[in-house]
Amino acid sequence: MSSWEKVSMSYLNRERTFSLAAVVSSILLLCAGCGNSETVHEIEQSDLVGLWKGSGGDSIRFYSDHELKASDLSAFGSEGNGCTGRGVGQWSFYFETDDSVGTLMTSDEASEGSLISVTLSEGGEGECDVDLSVIDEGRSLCIADLDQVCSSDLRFTRQ
Repeated sequence: MSSWEKVSMSYLNRERTFSLAAVVSSILLLCAGCGNSETVHEIEQSDLVGLWKGSGGDSIRFYSDHELKASDLSAFGSEGNGCTGRGVGQWSFYFETDDSVGTLMTSDEASEGSLISVTLSEGGEGECDVDLSVIDEGRSLCIADLDQVCSSDLRFTRQ
């Protein structure tokens, strides 16, 4: 193989590598919009306190003392956790610890966050635990799980 052929082959290999990288990058950019594209947003406690309602009449009222009252939260029960979705409970923000793993914990001392822990007392049946994500730049809440920011279409908006 002549040196011109070697240079030409080298150029073609680089061009093919660049083209493959461009195609892969394009596919990744397109898939970034696939599926659940919600992003979380951090809010202050003062922005959370108050009444939040869903489109089906479901409601949650957050109080500054970390108590909450829930009314007919049908989506809580649909998560398969046996929750009735109504009653009185507690809430707190999750925060990331300073350990090397970045463990998430809840605390009444946390004054802001993007993920909220809700625990409803279920009478003699125990407790119902549900996590809520703060989305839409702090204007909405949705039910969260480990794999998705929002695990249902239900959205609560501040009233």
